[in-house]
Formats: sequence, C-alpha cells, structure tokens
Amino acid sequence: MKNKIDFDSEVEIQTSCTHKEYIGCKGIVVGISEEDGVIYSYAVSLLDGESGLCFSPDCLKPTGKQFKREDFY
Repeated sequence: MKNKIDFDSEVEIQTSCTHKEYIGCKGIVVGISEEDGVIYSYAVSLLDGESGLCFSPDCLKPTGKQFKREDFY
C-alpha cells in the first residue's frame, strides 16, 4: 500500500498515468478522494495554472516539497 500524499504537497505525474499529456508535469495536491481508508484519487492543481485535475494514486510521485495553504489562498 502506498503512503497517503498530504494536502499541499508537490507531486510529479508519472509515466504510469493514462493522461499522457500530463506526464512529467508538477502540481500541488488540493484534494483527496478517500473512503474507509482507501484513496481513490487526488485533485491536483498544476504549477502552470491548470486546476481541477484528478489522478489515481499510482500516477503521482511526491517530490518532497511541501507548501502551505496560504501560498495559494
């Protein structure tokens, strides 16, 4: 089982992603779809400004960079 990625963490879209146009892009986790401890997807806002994108956990790799909520709002 993969570890849960925290809100406001920077992630990189991996080659396993079915949305090939986003592979290699970086973004910030702004939402988590989770039920009974199972993570179904993450909502990500890309650093280039595109937002509202959802990716399965296997598509994302944390970069280790953590932002603060006030960096965006």
